[in-house]
Amino acid sequence: MYRQPREALEARIYTQAYRIYGLIHLVPGTGTADLLNGEKPYLPVTGALIYTPGFRHPPEAGELKGSTGFLALRKERIQWVAGGKPAQPRTSPALLEERRLAFLFGDYLLSGRLQVPKGVRLSDYLSQTKPFQTLLEAGLYLLLPDRPIVDLAPLERFPFVTVNLREAEAIAEAPGEGHDPRLTLFG
Repeated sequence: MYRQPREALEARIYTQAYRIYGLIHLVPGTGTADLLNGEKPYLPVTGALIYTPGFRHPPEAGELKGSTGFLALRKERIQWVAGGKPAQPRTSPALLEERRLAFLFGDYLLSGRLQVPKGVRLSDYLSQTKPFQTLLEAGLYLLLPDRPIVDLAPLERFPFVTVNLREAEAIAEAPGEGHDPRLTLFG
C-alpha cells in the first residue's frame, strides 16, 4: 500500500522486449520522470496489457501477449514512456536552455526539446544527470534507408515523453537556427 495518496494515469511504456499499456501511479505534484528516477528499482503498473515490441500505436490485436492486474517492471529496462505527467524543472527557468535532440532507438528515433542548464556541455550533462528526462514536443520518426532524417515525417507527436538516457543507442543534437541541416547528421 502506498504511504502517500497517488494519482493513477495512463501510460505506454516501451522496452526492447515489450510495449506495456497500463496505469502508473504518481504522487500529486510530481511527473513521470520523478517516479522513474526514484530509488525503487521497479515501476508498479496496474491493469497492464503486454504487447510485442515495437513503437506503432495503437497495437494490433494479434500483438497482445498477455494482461495482468499488476506488473512490476524493472526501471532500468524502460526505454521511454508516453503518458503520465511531465516533470517540472527543479531549478529556475532562467538557468535553463532548451536543446533539440534526437534519441535513436533501433529503427526509429524520438526527437524533441530537452531542458538543460545554461552553459553546460551536452555530453557532460548527459553523463551526469539522472537517467529519466522529460522530452517536450516530441515526435516519433521511422528511420528509412533512402531518406535523410530532415525529410522524415513524424508517425506520432506527443506533448512530452519521458526518455531513459541510458537506454538510447545514441543521442544527437539537432542543428541550430541558421545552420544548413544537410551539412550535418540530419541531412
